[in-house]
Amino acid sequence: MSISKIFKAFLASLTLCLILGLSACAKNQTQTKADQLKVVTTTDFYGEVARAVLGSHGKVTPIITSPSVDPHDYEPTTKTAKLVAKADLAVYNGLEYDSWIKKLGAKKYLTVASVTGAKIGQNEHLWYQPQTMSKLALTLAKEYGRLDPKHKQDYLANAKKYQAKLAPLTKMVAQIKANSQGQKVAVSEPVFDYSLEAMGYHITNKHFAMAAEEETDPSYTDIKKLQTAIKNKEIAFFVLNTQSDSKVITNMVKLCQEYKIPVVKVTETLPAHQNYVSWMKKQYQQVLTLQK
Repeated sequence: MSISKIFKAFLASLTLCLILGLSACAKNQTQTKADQLKVVTTTDFYGEVARAVLGSHGKVTPIITSPSVDPHDYEPTTKTAKLVAKADLAVYNGLEYDSWIKKLGAKKYLTVASVTGAKIGQNEHLWYQPQTMSKLALTLAKEYGRLDPKHKQDYLANAKKYQAKLAPLTKMVAQIKANSQGQKVAVSEPVFDYSLEAMGYHITNKHFAMAAEEETDPSYTDIKKLQTAIKNKEIAFFVLNTQSDSKVITNMVKLCQEYKIPVVKVTETLPAHQNYVSWMKKQYQQVLTLQK
């Protein structure tokens, strides 16, 4: 055989090897992608912790990513239903806050309520409980580890990293509690209640707040009690959910301003361009500033 023919045969063999190698590589990449976990969460702030713990071993898709969308009222689209049906795990708050996701047929569900031990009838705003996200991170690590044992240790390590990011919030709550002296406060809705209680404050108008939460007018008695507390300066501050559009609450804020009662502003949903830690820090800082 001539040198030319030998060289051509060599090139042909090399080309075949490259083709087979690339094919095998592509196949392996496809298999790896297929093996990765698919996780959905109802809200973006739960999506944040789910993504932090999952790391590079899958994809997390939050369903609600706009601060203007109320999870109570969200109506799933066909696209959302397909997304959830394909998910290995769906994470939602529970306590009838975002229960619509239960109808969409995920392979497995995890409620944040089950992580915190909250029951139906209790305050649904679990993400304002200072320990919730830390507990959720660890629970997700264990859940991912069961679904994907090969990366179990990675998930646990990721959870610890996320928990470390929450440490400044724990410190802020402790600082506030040290100076709260069990003072009375009032709220527009029970959005921030878990945080206030952890800070050592006493919420005086829970009946009023629950009516506002349920989008019904508070009773005349509840309104008069709150007005009197504001006028007599019996509360340290008033907590306003700025996403509320109640005229009764708007009037209460005006009364607070008239009688020099500070107003702490919070939101129920994650504001645009913020993450969970920056969101909580901004709200906690308002309380810290008032104590100085």
